[in-house]
Amino acid sequence: MEAVTLRLVRRTKTPVIGLLLLALCGAVAVAWSSDAWKPAPSAAPDSSEVAKRMQMLWVLAELSGERKFSSTITVQGSFLAEEGLAAEVDRWRREAGILSALELRQERGREVYRGTYNTAPYQGDVLLFQENDGRIYYTVTLSAEAKGGMARTAEEAERLLRQLGEAKMGSDWNATVRTATGASLTDGFAAAEKALAEWGTAVPLDRYEDDRTISVTYETDYMGAGVAMKGRQANLQVAAHEDRERGETRLSFGTPLIAGEY
Repeated sequence: MEAVTLRLVRRTKTPVIGLLLLALCGAVAVAWSSDAWKPAPSAAPDSSEVAKRMQMLWVLAELSGERKFSSTITVQGSFLAEEGLAAEVDRWRREAGILSALELRQERGREVYRGTYNTAPYQGDVLLFQENDGRIYYTVTLSAEAKGGMARTAEEAERLLRQLGEAKMGSDWNATVRTATGASLTDGFAAAEKALAEWGTAVPLDRYEDDRTISVTYETDYMGAGVAMKGRQANLQVAAHEDRERGETRLSFGTPLIAGEY
């Protein structure tokens, strides 16, 4: 894949410092109990769509946080099984171009296949299982701890989306960049909101708040396609969570929504 160059245009003169809640560990529980996680088949993204949006998330994180930068991209989808689970898992692995073997396990009374492939500087965690509707559901979680790793996960996500799309194993994706700051919960979230405003319009659509967490979902004019919410398109979620034991506030920036925990 060619290197992606993204020209970011801010709306302020402040210099740049460097932006379905679905965790892999919770994917099984969600799918067991609900029809909510059944993404419609989607075409593969433009060759640089994932990379551009990941870069934007990273920029927002750099403007808001101070340390512990990391990124996660989740590629997820489902397809109708034509043969048994084992055969379909092998077929999916071939189509996805993943060479690592997947291990059969029993979880929550179901057979699931899990595996990991490590390709410096990122890691891929794979999960497949079959639901009662006869479909095979899968997630591939790509995790990295540095900006270079983030760029590589974007390339891998685009590759998976392209190959699985061509194989008609309908897939979708979401992504999250995380950082931490020594600021308080309110000050940390205020810094994140300021970063959002510097790049364009961000209309809040939904807000959750308690004594340790603030989470707001937005429709922005710079984060691309989103998911339907309250008659608009949510394409960015920002969350701040105060970790009092560690004396820091974790900030998460996700598109279209945050993948995993805050």
